[in-house]
Amino acid sequence: MSFDNSFRLGTADVFPPAERHVYLDAASVGLSHKGGAAAISQWQNALAEEGTIAFDEQAEVECLDNLNAAAAGLFNADPDGIAIASSETVLMQSLAWAVMPAKGRRVLSTSSTHPSTIYPWKRVCDHTGAELRWMRADSGLTVDPDALEEMIDDDTAVVVLSHVEWGSGQVYDLKRFADAAHRHGALLVVDATQSAGQVPIDVTTGVDAVATSTYKWLCGPFGTGMMYVSPALQQLNPGILGWRSHKDMWDFQADRLELPDNAKRYEFGTMAYGTAYGAYESVRHILETGIDRIAEHNRRIADHLITGLKGLGAEILGPEDNAHRSAIVAARFPGRNSREFAQTLKEANVIASLRRDFIRFSPHYYNNIDDIDQGLAAISAHL
Repeated sequence: MSFDNSFRLGTADVFPPAERHVYLDAASVGLSHKGGAAAISQWQNALAEEGTIAFDEQAEVECLDNLNAAAAGLFNADPDGIAIASSETVLMQSLAWAVMPAKGRRVLSTSSTHPSTIYPWKRVCDHTGAELRWMRADSGLTVDPDALEEMIDDDTAVVVLSHVEWGSGQVYDLKRFADAAHRHGALLVVDATQSAGQVPIDVTTGVDAVATSTYKWLCGPFGTGMMYVSPALQQLNPGILGWRSHKDMWDFQADRLELPDNAKRYEFGTMAYGTAYGAYESVRHILETGIDRIAEHNRRIADHLITGLKGLGAEILGPEDNAHRSAIVAARFPGRNSREFAQTLKEANVIASLRRDFIRFSPHYYNNIDDIDQGLAAISAHL
């Protein structure tokens, strides 16, 4: 089967920088959806011109509704299970305090997970005396999923995973680990910041909670996070409370607090609401394009990148089998200083990220095979 090497799922009119740069850095910051950026500006300008005439109390109640519904579509969830806040981190922190594993219980994660995924749980473990246990990645940043599953035992309270590891791009089978956690009476909590927008997510597989920010693979703005929580976790007392926590948030009385009977109890305070309008536009575009189509497209161009990098002598990190890979491609270049080489590639208009001692490439649906070939040509020219 032949492919048009110039074909992009996310077109240049939506992502103009894709025409000017070989932008392979979605795992750091995705290119912003042009319509989303416009929606943020429109909200901010209207607020500056008219204040609460443009953004009254009813608008403040309703402004998260569209994003809530879009997030539900992204996770295959019920909208009642979705909470919106200013970032993945604050949502994860509030959830960690709500769950609050006790002394004698364990929180299991991987040594390669992102700090934002696990620091909230470390803070709670430090407070309660619960034990934080690590499944160590090998020198190629790969975690053995069989060994990880074997570490889940009856003392495990929570398994905390990044659905896609930020460094290696390794993907975990969420159903497998949800089932394993539940067999031992534990929860599976997932950070989807590196997967939402590039890998399908289905919470009906048994995931207890999934949180994500919107500025990477969802091509949205900074300043917005979304979280799904299961019906059981919708009944817990969140770790962060604020004026939005009451079920009737405009009934300002400090001497009462009745939490909503759904995930909205995890929404707690004022945020930069314009980002929610922008995030809605970007998530809507992702959903209309189709996550399955994006995953297939990204896999094809990432495979092309891996083949080309191996041909240039690069060491590819992460799992060898495609079933456990995403569009994140981490590489070391023998004989080259990664920090210096990353800067050289940037000067050659190939945008990727230096991470530790490797360079991380992360093409997305606004990229095509021609982008990959241009990037490979630049790498070859400077090796």
